[in-house]
Amino acid sequence: MLVVAPYVPDFDRASGSLRLYLMLRMLARRYRVVCLGRVNPADPQSPRYVKALEEVGIAVMPAQGVDVVDTIEKVGLCVFFEFFTTAEQSLGRVRRKRPDLPVVVDSVDLHFLREGRAANYAKRPWLARLRAARTKKRELSVYGRADLILTVTENDRAQILRERPEARVVVIPNIHRVRDAVPGFEARARHSVLFVGGFVHAPNVDAVMFFCRDILPSLRRALPDVAVTIVGDRPPREILELRGEGVAVTGWVPEIAPYLDAHCVGIAPLRFGAGMKGKVGEALAAGLPIVTTSIGAEGMDLEDGITAMIADSPQAFADAVARLCTDPTLHGQLSKEGRAHVQRRWDLTAVEGKLVAAIESVRAIRPKSMTSSERLAALAQDVYLRSGLAHKVQRVGSAATWYANRVYGRFSGGDR
Repeated sequence: MLVVAPYVPDFDRASGSLRLYLMLRMLARRYRVVCLGRVNPADPQSPRYVKALEEVGIAVMPAQGVDVVDTIEKVGLCVFFEFFTTAEQSLGRVRRKRPDLPVVVDSVDLHFLREGRAANYAKRPWLARLRAARTKKRELSVYGRADLILTVTENDRAQILRERPEARVVVIPNIHRVRDAVPGFEARARHSVLFVGGFVHAPNVDAVMFFCRDILPSLRRALPDVAVTIVGDRPPREILELRGEGVAVTGWVPEIAPYLDAHCVGIAPLRFGAGMKGKVGEALAAGLPIVTTSIGAEGMDLEDGITAMIADSPQAFADAVARLCTDPTLHGQLSKEGRAHVQRRWDLTAVEGKLVAAIESVRAIRPKSMTSSERLAALAQDVYLRSGLAHKVQRVGSAATWYANRVYGRFSGGDR
């Protein structure tokens, strides 16, 4: 099978990348897997990510130098696209050349849902809503042409089926390794709070700003010595400027386990987003009790006060963090129940069975046929891409996107 991704998964930088990496490892145990993804030559870590796939028998092809259509001649099972945006670029061309080949699209999260929720917090909500509506049209168009769609939660699955009732949609959640032994309450730093999240993903930027601006002042009244650690790749200037007065910003760290073990409480104060929140599952699997919002807990079947603390208002969120920092009994209960919850639902063995069953199901699928207009569009796209114009337009588009984010605000969503 051919897996087409926007990037070779940098599994220690983003939860979506970790999920893709673990799925590829699972698939490689049963199938011949080729991964076609972008490799960043400027990133000194890139060779490590490529090597990690090659070590489990996955052939890696750099997307910069290989056309997806030129790689599918010998593909026998399916083409697997990571994100609708990746499929949008190549699905028609793949189907035109190999109409017999089923197409699988992994949504990871629903971009239009995330962008629609983000619009409430954008600098120009009307513009953000227009962009979300455009994304919805594009995204649902891709799902309408796919033979199988993967989502990470039942919530996302229901959203797609509401718009595309005829779609075949299967839930493949995030994957977490549950820790057998974890530090107890007394072994953790007193009154310490941890946030983990990559800052390329706009909901994480908003979550940290929301916490420090609206929640932390109330928390400090209850716990004057509270210490907050913010861990995540590529923190922007506004996050870096939070450093000081009990707030530490580390940027990317090579190992997250020491932070999960040292802190008393994890936080995920997300105000918008979609899909399954990797930072929440990661904390639960490590036995770190977490306080999150309804958005952060969405699709994870968490129970307030049992497997996590769930609070949406700033004061309720601060109260929940303070309680976990000072109540060893509650802390221990949530640590135990959180790990058990992950073990039952998102353990490697449980998810692997679901993933393999989903991929095997494509053998019985008759791939969707193309309409005349889709064939014409695929042909035009093929000519355009092979002409060399696409690269020039992409460079202009990247500059325009950068400018739009600077002018109109960053909370319009993102892939990771």
